[in-house]
Amino acid sequence: MLAILSLVSALVLPSRMGVPRMALVDDFSISKDIKTVQVFDGDYAKEICDEVAAVGAACIAEKDSFSLAIPGGSVVTAIAGLSPDALDYSKVHLFLCNEKIPSFPCYSGALEVAKKLGIPEKQVYGVDTKGTPAELAASYSKVLASNPSIDNSGPIPSVDMMLLGTGPDGHVGCLFPDSPEIKASGTGKVVVAGNDARANGDFLAVTMDVMCAAKVVLVSAAGAGRADMVAKALSGDFGRFDCPAGMVEGIEQTLWFTTQDALEKFDAMAEDEEMEE
Repeated sequence: MLAILSLVSALVLPSRMGVPRMALVDDFSISKDIKTVQVFDGDYAKEICDEVAAVGAACIAEKDSFSLAIPGGSVVTAIAGLSPDALDYSKVHLFLCNEKIPSFPCYSGALEVAKKLGIPEKQVYGVDTKGTPAELAASYSKVLASNPSIDNSGPIPSVDMMLLGTGPDGHVGCLFPDSPEIKASGTGKVVVAGNDARANGDFLAVTMDVMCAAKVVLVSAAGAGRADMVAKALSGDFGRFDCPAGMVEGIEQTLWFTTQDALEKFDAMAEDEEMEE
């Protein structure tokens, strides 16, 4: 379903349970058990837009809607670069992967993108602004479980595409290593409320269950500061809850976008393994 892009290089990796082997490819197909890693020598905002446009167009053609879950930060800034004619934006529905309380910056960022692209404001789904964090989590869970643009044929809401940024510590969204929220993985919860200094206080976050229920997930990890995390996440050499980024595996495709400097330590690990063989 995704377009094949012109890349610096592409790696096909097995899921985190196996031992990775690097392979240079030009064209390939993958299953839910494979992570596709695309490596760039610089900014890849345009390529993120290309992927969103390709998945969105396919979904709109198939079911007349496109459900896209987004975080805050640079990933949202990237999709603001979508071209005006890339999609029928009247059929795009934006959801949040996480939100900080009480400032609600992710919703504000999503509204800015929607206004620029022409996505109807009513199709940008923010969290309620009144209530306890737990009440807001329960309310947003209902939003995800009832919206017709989201596949709810299974026990967990399944958006068409989810974009995720990463931190050097391996967090995705507001799911931090060894936190109560990441340890909720596998419980069937949809949205959790938390309080963590790493998120500057109260927050809401979709669970790892929801992340892995997404049809297509694009994980962004750029820069040398993420090299240790990228090596850990892609090699599978991590504990049960200490690298959330490595836990993400979408139903149809898990696509990593990274940079050469962020991949250096993973490359070194692969070379050491080859020498040992």
